[in-house]
Amino acid sequence: MARFNLKLSPIRPALACLALGLSLSANIARCADDGEPPLVPEEKTDAPRSGFATAKKKLHDWGITGSLRGAYWSSNRRSDDEKHIPNVSAWLKLDRKIVKNWGVFVEGYLNREDPFDTRNNTSRFREAYVEGRAGDWDFRFGKQIIAWGRADRFNPTDNLTPRDFTLLAPETDEDRFGSVAAKASWNWNASTSLTALWLPQFRPHVFAIADQPGVTLKRDIPDSHRQWAIKLDQSGKTIDWSVSYFDGFDLTPDISFGGLTATGVAATFRNHRTRVIGADAATTLGAYRLATEIAYTRTEDNAGGNPDIKNSFWYGIVGLERSFSDNLTFNSQLFARRVSHYSNPEDIANPAVKPFAIQNAILNNQYDKQQFGVTLRVAKKWFNETLEGELAGSLLLNRSGYLVRPKLVYAYSDSIKLIGGVEYFGGSDKTSYGRQDKNRGVFAELRYFF
Repeated sequence: MARFNLKLSPIRPALACLALGLSLSANIARCADDGEPPLVPEEKTDAPRSGFATAKKKLHDWGITGSLRGAYWSSNRRSDDEKHIPNVSAWLKLDRKIVKNWGVFVEGYLNREDPFDTRNNTSRFREAYVEGRAGDWDFRFGKQIIAWGRADRFNPTDNLTPRDFTLLAPETDEDRFGSVAAKASWNWNASTSLTALWLPQFRPHVFAIADQPGVTLKRDIPDSHRQWAIKLDQSGKTIDWSVSYFDGFDLTPDISFGGLTATGVAATFRNHRTRVIGADAATTLGAYRLATEIAYTRTEDNAGGNPDIKNSFWYGIVGLERSFSDNLTFNSQLFARRVSHYSNPEDIANPAVKPFAIQNAILNNQYDKQQFGVTLRVAKKWFNETLEGELAGSLLLNRSGYLVRPKLVYAYSDSIKLIGGVEYFGGSDKTSYGRQDKNRGVFAELRYFF
């Protein structure tokens, strides 16, 4: 049988978390407005407004904002040979109070790769929910993004809602999209809360796999209401911390041998059940911020004897961030993964199962029993904070694998922003970084905000 060599797109949260973010999904002051007038009234002007400016103000009065975007990518995020991709999209957001203490939030986008072709057109509601407050309780119902963790972009406890790793968006967390959930938080006091979640709908990560001759892909996405999570959180004191528990399905699927077909073999992608217990903590000491986060994930193959299912594992991270007075920020983190009941996939004797077990181990960062790595992020702002540059990267220490991602963001005005950068992957093909060599490239994007 020919060697099975599945090329994967960026599927680990580590890859998505390396982009610099001014996330449009940040819900600034959502429903926090209590109806009182601003402390500083808006300055009145007698200058006449254009029709466009009047329309823009009316949209803002209704809580509607958004952006139009045009971009160029020299390579996509699907690990194929497609190059030189124009990309256009429109992002819209509605953030509006309905009645006192209750409001609605909706955000979505229309995206088209190559406006002169019909390939890879996507549209998505990232979030659409109602939220409100009643006494000491906060509620949120609908499609929502739930991101947990206090480490910098690498978060072992972030297991609740998915990402679309094929989306051509340069900003941090814009690849996130929500799942239908009911969320209730009890505010014990001003700094401590207890949050409970029920997720009746499961949505996995979206990633692309390059087509290979003789390999048929099968996807088995669970249809189950049995997902829930709980978190105790303290924020606003000397040490911020939380402990959490999640019982649901793994956002990243496992790969297994799906049998023989008329044209070759089948690869089955199945999302198995997991249980995750985690904790995080962060504190500030002068110009320094220290953060740590750890989680233990128990999978359906806790004994480690089934190559079709990832093993249970530990994943932890510790980091230090330093802010300087001249708009310079430095952040570095060490992370580690340890696989429980490890067995080397290369030792599997069955020639039909072995190639799939190897791909499964690489996909889930379990090819080695232990994995160690370091992240680095240096950011600097110039010219009254209108120009921002960042150099971000991740390096595996026990097996060659790395990603380097420099980026520049220039705010020409309040309405126009230019973004440009490079994504460069490299290393061993036994790592998810090394498998992304076809995704190396440059990107540039122009955004108009309204």
